[in-house]
Amino acid sequence: MANRIAPGLLAAAALGLAVPVWAQAAGERLVSPSVPGFIVGYNAANAQQSIVEEVPRGESVQAWTRMITTQRFAGLARRATVAQYAQNVMNSVPQACPGAVVSPLAGLKVSGRPAVRFQLDCPRSAGGRPETFIMLAIAGANDIHVKQVAWRGGTTPAGLVWGQRLLAATVYCGAADRTPACR
Repeated sequence: MANRIAPGLLAAAALGLAVPVWAQAAGERLVSPSVPGFIVGYNAANAQQSIVEEVPRGESVQAWTRMITTQRFAGLARRATVAQYAQNVMNSVPQACPGAVVSPLAGLKVSGRPAVRFQLDCPRSAGGRPETFIMLAIAGANDIHVKQVAWRGGTTPAGLVWGQRLLAATVYCGAADRTPACR
């Protein structure tokens, strides 16, 4: 996509997410295995949202072949379901990428929390190359958490399996969670 952040932010804005500072849940987060060879290329947070973008060493958030993005939208789980969030992202796709193919929304549970996953294949992004991403959105106690794995310039079946495994290994940790992954 021309702006890889835009679908999530557009979906949050479409749901009317002017979230007050008090709505942020302390300690809610996603935990995923670290990915060898990836570095943080961008990291920003405020009371309403946070984003971390990781890219392979030697690449940047402007020039990347693979990217792992983790986002948090404070208070959104109190205002919308993860399916509504994901549907808003999916609805923004035709504007951002004409001809895109979006998989059906798959409902699941992650760490006992409601979650959804879908894949998007964009034949020609604003940069002129194909892009693919797999998105996992999880409803926390208060926030919606998103983990996305993206490829620019195409991917392979092995690449998709790698991304699916990374998302499958992602867990939600609540403020009082004592499971080993959350410590």
